[in-house]
Amino acid sequence: MKTRNAVKAAWKELQIPGKPYNKQIEAINHLLDGYDTMVIAPTSFGKSAIYQIPAIVNRNNKWTLVIEPTLALIADQVYQLQELGVAAEMLTGRNKNKHDDILNKLSKNEITILYTTPEQLRTAAFLREVKYHPPWLVVVDEAHCTLDWGYTFRSAYLEIKSFIKDLSRRPMIAAFTATAPPEYRDAICNLLGMKRPKITVTSLERNNITLLKEDITNPDIKKRLSRTSYNIKKYGKDGRVVVYCATRKNVDIVSNYLSKKFPGDVVKCHAYVDTDKREKHEMRFINGSKRIMVATTAFGMGINVPDIRLVIHFNLPLSVIDYYQQIGRAGRDGKKSHAVLLYHPDDIDLNRYILDKENLSKTVRNWQDDRLDEMVSIAESGKCLMQQVLQALGEDHPTTCRHCTNCQRARR
Repeated sequence: MKTRNAVKAAWKELQIPGKPYNKQIEAINHLLDGYDTMVIAPTSFGKSAIYQIPAIVNRNNKWTLVIEPTLALIADQVYQLQELGVAAEMLTGRNKNKHDDILNKLSKNEITILYTTPEQLRTAAFLREVKYHPPWLVVVDEAHCTLDWGYTFRSAYLEIKSFIKDLSRRPMIAAFTATAPPEYRDAICNLLGMKRPKITVTSLERNNITLLKEDITNPDIKKRLSRTSYNIKKYGKDGRVVVYCATRKNVDIVSNYLSKKFPGDVVKCHAYVDTDKREKHEMRFINGSKRIMVATTAFGMGINVPDIRLVIHFNLPLSVIDYYQQIGRAGRDGKKSHAVLLYHPDDIDLNRYILDKENLSKTVRNWQDDRLDEMVSIAESGKCLMQQVLQALGEDHPTTCRHCTNCQRARR
């Protein structure tokens, strides 16, 4: 009863609308009962509340460490919690001038939740502070990044396990993701050093998102650009839009084109945009002053923008996991939204070229090629798109969505 009352109080403090989901309460209780916990649930499910509530319940002289993949996601989470009066802070490469003050607060038990990236875990000052003042809970959000990025361009993800092992007291470990097929789950648990984790799995179906596919047989990029503009006018006029591109070159081309079609509405985001400028673009999209974002794949992971009505894939995603993560930006408020995939077989060669530049080990490259082949198979199949995506993510779904491009064709 004591735990239930504490959960209810924390739920109220976070001002979460509606009734708590049973699966959320199940996972919250796993953490409060002291178990390592993995949660696999769709985008917009409310995974953050699952660790934020225990963090608030256990805030007396205890703190929670949350490891996130992107600075935009960290800032979004921290600002929302601070507005609710929760003692949340962040340690990133962008606020180094505040690190000493934040670590001082941590030593005085003035922080409830501290957000950071995996790269910050090995900084000397942070290690000195946390070695003998460890968190009671370490959360790895977007935990699929451990596998997807750890073996490629962010090896710091592979060091989380050793970081935890070096602490004077082992914390509980929680991992959250929307995309962990069965073969991923054991790998993630092993990489993070989780012990006998309780795993909560929720259906990944997002029935408010209609999946559409267009075969762009014309190799001229003008065809894709015109279809991008057409779909924004048709499906994105009442909300915000994200257009995902495989390369920064395409981001520049698409953003320039759309800026002429939708003047004053477009911003762009890729790794070669100046950092300050990129963060301004992200915030302008998040706060609603710009409604169309053209970006490479990392943008938007976990960002709580409720009214994205359309996600367009200008190029074929590298994997079903990337595809699901990105379409999941749409319709977080539960309202009807669309995701449009513009597909041409030339994108297969483009993606192979992108993978070639990564200098991956043979094992990892074979793994990436298999995932790309799986995405190609779905793009070229005539079966229900949502059903195929769910199956690739480890969920057998007996019924078709009835709304995707392939289901509509089958009905006709």
